[in-house]
This record gives sequence, structure tokens and C-alpha cells, in this order.
Amino acid sequence: MKKMVYGSIVCEVSVVTNCRIIGYDCGDYVKDSIIYAVEKFFSKFEKIRRDCTYESWQLRITKRRKRKNRRFWYIVPAVLMELPGNWILVCGDIDPVGVNIRKIEFLKGKEIAFSKGNIRCKKARIGDKI
Repeated sequence: MKKMVYGSIVCEVSVVTNCRIIGYDCGDYVKDSIIYAVEKFFSKFEKIRRDCTYESWQLRITKRRKRKNRRFWYIVPAVLMELPGNWILVCGDIDPVGVNIRKIEFLKGKEIAFSKGNIRCKKARIGDKI
């Protein structure tokens, strides 16, 4: 579990205990390193840090009826996380405490087609198909 700070807003990044790692055959040691790399990336990358801390803060100040966890998914080049492979899909949800990562998937380069730019981040809302 790592803390993300953006401005004066703080939230936590954590990987759930039953996190699924798909597309990479790994043992316990490698699984721990993958989880560490993803947590570190979330706490260091400014755009993701800003978006996640802001949404977590919004959930903290909303009334109880409107407090619903928000789902997200990001597709990131594996090089930015210093992990093997071409692309990594990270899925999870944002709650008032912070970010919970539920799935990490290693993707092949032919599965993804992007336009300009080195990184393209997408978000999903509840009800979107992932």
C-alpha cells in the first residue's frame, strides 16, 4: 500500500489480496514485484495521481446515497512500469479511501492500436464493458 499525494489531497493505492495477474506466468516473488511496480507507477505518474486523488476526494465529501465506487482501467506501456511485455492493462475501482487495483493483465502489441502520443489513458464508469 502506497500513499498518493496531489496538492493537499491524500489517498492510498492498494492491490487487493485476490488480484488477478493475467498473461504472465509468475511465481510469488515475481507477483510481488509486479504489484510493487504498479503501485509505484500509480503514485508517481502525475495524470493518474491527480485524477484518482480527486475522484477519491469527491467520494469522501459526497452524501452517503451517492457514494458509489468508481471503476477505472488504464492501458500503459510496460516500459513505463519497468515490467516485461508490451502493454499492461490495470483495472480497479476508486473508493473514499483510495484506489484498489483488482486486475493486472499483460497484453500483446497487436491487440492494441493507438493514435498519436506515447501514452493513452482511458477510464470506464460503472456499467461499461471492460
